[in-house]
Amino acid sequence: MSERQLLCLKILNHLPYLNTLPSISELRTSLHFNETELNLLRGSNLYGATLDRKKDWEAEWTEARQYMSTFHRDWHDAFTWDRYLTASTYISSRAFPSTLLSSNPSLLTTDSSYPVLLPGVDSLNHFRAHQVSWVVDPCPSTSTPEEEEPPAESSLPLQVTLVVHPQTPKRQELFNNYGPKPNAEFILGYGFSIANNPDDTLVLKIGGAHNKSSHQRWEIGRNAKGIQGLWDEMKQILLNMGDDDEEEVNETEICLEAADMLENMIQQKIDSLPDIPNEPPTGVRPEVFTMIGHYLEGQRDILNSVLDFAQKQQEIFSIEEE
Repeated sequence: MSERQLLCLKILNHLPYLNTLPSISELRTSLHFNETELNLLRGSNLYGATLDRKKDWEAEWTEARQYMSTFHRDWHDAFTWDRYLTASTYISSRAFPSTLLSSNPSLLTTDSSYPVLLPGVDSLNHFRAHQVSWVVDPCPSTSTPEEEEPPAESSLPLQVTLVVHPQTPKRQELFNNYGPKPNAEFILGYGFSIANNPDDTLVLKIGGAHNKSSHQRWEIGRNAKGIQGLWDEMKQILLNMGDDDEEEVNETEICLEAADMLENMIQQKIDSLPDIPNEPPTGVRPEVFTMIGHYLEGQRDILNSVLDFAQKQQEIFSIEEE
């Protein structure tokens, strides 16, 4: 058999698995939104994140396509953007680090690890806070009784078992737990969202003339969870901007200025956040409209909670100043 025939046979071994994966028309990540749908996110962090990922993946696709053209022109022509986008989406949403299949299983990515796909294991939908255990152990030996010595356990291939702890009734769907992720990550990487997702976050960074040298990004959750780091940084920036000749720092004034700065920053974010209509506009698929609504609700809720925090700081330190 020729090398091409052997390669085709190897690929065909995985065809049953490939046939279970969704087609591009079924994928719903934000990279699969049409222009009208994506514009509903304009002004949000997810809008920028989507454009950034598309730019990165298009650069990878262009480089790979040029490389293919040096070997076979037909491969170059067949390697379309839609095909690369689909394959990349499979990997970003379904792949696990190869460290999972090791003697010391881990889901942490290392410099030497690479993405692997695990057919079957990757087919379960997400259920938040669902109790699931990952068990990695050697496959059972296939040695026959006539064999004098069974293979050593360390030489056997590894298998992954998903143990669902709550008892699942017969003919009911089995779920996995993807971990506590915000809707921005679910929409960008997986193509779904959760209503009122308690794990939603918003990334904030102090920019402009106040903080040219800092690259610190703060991930804030609902109820202003995680705000303390951003608040401390704002106060430190104002301290650094103060007059070095001043012997005594008025901490109350610094906190009031920081609260004003935070309020202005958050109000600008709220004003730039897009408003969406009550019903899907023409050209917007209902399921995409729902995801966008879930995402924007979380972003608005977080921003309002940070705004409340800033206003409470103003009240506290205004009283102290009196």
